Amino acid sequence: MSKSRSDDRPTLIITPGEPAGIGPDICLNVVGLHDHGARLIFVADPKLLAQRASQLGIQCRFNDITGSSYRDDAMNLHPVSCAAPVVPGEASTANASYVLATLEEAVRYCLAGDAQGMVTGPVNKAIINDAGIPFSGHTEWLAERTGTPRVVMMLAGGNLRVALATTHLPLSAVPAAL
Repeated sequence: MSKSRSDDRPTLIITPGEPAGIGPDICLNVVGLHDHGARLIFVADPKLLAQRASQLGIQCRFNDITGSSYRDDAMNLHPVSCAAPVVPGEASTANASYVLATLEEAVRYCLAGDAQGMVTGPVNKAIINDAGIPFSGHTEWLAERTGTPRVVMMLAGGNLRVALATTHLPLSAVPAAL
């Protein structure tokens, strides 16, 4: 995938998160918004998104970005297939590997310099753990994958920015961690 010389918009890689959750719906709705200010590439299962678009009554054209150029009139996808059928609202451990595979591809884009940012949909940590995969959250996972020794999770909204002193700990463990 290459940018045209006249396109100086940043590229953002977006993963939908839990395939049975709200993430695929959010991704489909984002495509309908105009003037993103960025080139959006979604790392997701095209069949999942087409199914969800049909269920939601959303008209969407899909473009496999791995085999063609970026298109402003389509949802640009780097395809990763779900491991099992998806039923909205019914998370399955069978798709835990899919969730992590989408994150792996997104990180790969960023580390290669092919994307300037990454946006991740909500994941179900319990489902990933129930699949036998240790996963405490995006922050720690991304730190491990990028070799970042010290990370901070920040929540932002409007003019408010809050950096957390701890992440993904039971409340009873917070005093000892501080």
